[in-house]
Amino acid sequence: MLQSGNYSAAVFAYDHAISLEPGYYEAWNAKADALNRAAYSDDRFNQTVLTGALAASNTSLSIDPVYIQGWINRGQILYNIGLFYENQVHDINTSYEYYNDELLAYNRAIEIDPNNAEAWFNKGFALGGMERYDEAIAAFDKVRSINPEYPRIAYYRTMAEQLRDAATPFYIRYAFAIIAVIVVAGGAVLWFVAVREKS
Repeated sequence: MLQSGNYSAAVFAYDHAISLEPGYYEAWNAKADALNRAAYSDDRFNQTVLTGALAASNTSLSIDPVYIQGWINRGQILYNIGLFYENQVHDINTSYEYYNDELLAYNRAIEIDPNNAEAWFNKGFALGGMERYDEAIAAFDKVRSINPEYPRIAYYRTMAEQLRDAATPFYIRYAFAIIAVIVVAGGAVLWFVAVREKS
């Protein structure tokens, strides 16, 4: 149902499963995922639906606090809430609070399983969105060390490098070369002065 985009039917099915077994944490997480996907339409997020997604995620993780997929899904929900505050409410401070919580969710998944490539990938993506490009690149490198065949990992790593380089001022990016030129030029001037004094 999720693949077909019929999120209402998916939520109904998960609610039915939960009514039969309230401690079914996978169903709570699946409901959270369906609501998170359903929250976006017509280029806008529905805050009420996102709130429902986060509540379902809270329930899932309260039942099983070491459910890795639950933490990853929670991070994705928090990301969308952050986008809602950034793009629709225009409240950057609140959006960054959610982005930081998103990062904490991926870190929790990684604490549970340090070799979870999906958690590392999502962490890298989150760090890139926060303009912490060197950390994003390191996270993407970790993904490649865990699973060299992870989909499009080289593309996202390259994108993080390009964004980092574009954000870095020229004089910092080429500081070593600039210093080398100054040192060489300074040395040449001193040599020229010394030669003139001798003559």
